[in-house]
Amino acid sequence: MVKPALSVVIPAYNEEAVIRQTTEEVARYLTESAITYELLIVDDGSTDHTVALVRELMQRHPSLRLLQANHEGKGAAVKAGVLAAAGSRILFMDADHSTHIQEWKKCIPWLHDGYDVVIGSRKMPGADVKVHQPLLRELMGKVFTRLTNTLLTTQVTDITCGFKCFQADVAVRIFRLQRIAGWGFDAELLFLARRMGYRIKEVPVVWMDDASTKVRLMSDAIRSFNELMRIRIGAWRGWYPLHVQSQVRE
Repeated sequence: MVKPALSVVIPAYNEEAVIRQTTEEVARYLTESAITYELLIVDDGSTDHTVALVRELMQRHPSLRLLQANHEGKGAAVKAGVLAAAGSRILFMDADHSTHIQEWKKCIPWLHDGYDVVIGSRKMPGADVKVHQPLLRELMGKVFTRLTNTLLTTQVTDITCGFKCFQADVAVRIFRLQRIAGWGFDAELLFLARRMGYRIKEVPVVWMDDASTKVRLMSDAIRSFNELMRIRIGAWRGWYPLHVQSQVRE
């Protein structure tokens, strides 16, 4: 089997309304881009028809793979997909396609330039938010980003944008250390990347809010803030490595 240039990981939990369209659009774009790829959909214990739809799509898309897991959270699903990926670069993105796969082209030059992690940002100059989140959700996102940058010294403009790309060897080192299974996993990944000495680049993306989001504002916000404290306390307790990892490509 030829090693694909790119693995795209999409976590999915009860995404029957959007998974077909997203999968078709991602597959079409990457095929037309003449890039070798695999598309991994990681089902996080869905109770709707998500799995059945993905199995149907697999009949038409040989590069599509399905991973199934118990319902543990988005972070756990992304971790499972990344650690199962075979590509030279690994991108994870949201099932609702809020950041379109075509934004991947903005990551390519920075990866070629040697950056280890390239992440999408909705909050830096050049970003284009077509449909905004409700005001309270947007405010909570800004507060979460500020707290993360303060507590974890991540130093980025957008923690939670679900469009992040990694050199594969870097991804494996980071995700093997990931402990957060819920929404706070983005903060942990960026904390680990900074702590391990990897080069991070933010790129402005086009983004559109999905009104059917499964985020439960107050409960998920409280859980995410608790996860931030777990990361900070875990660092004090020695959960995470202190030394810069080798950045030699495998």
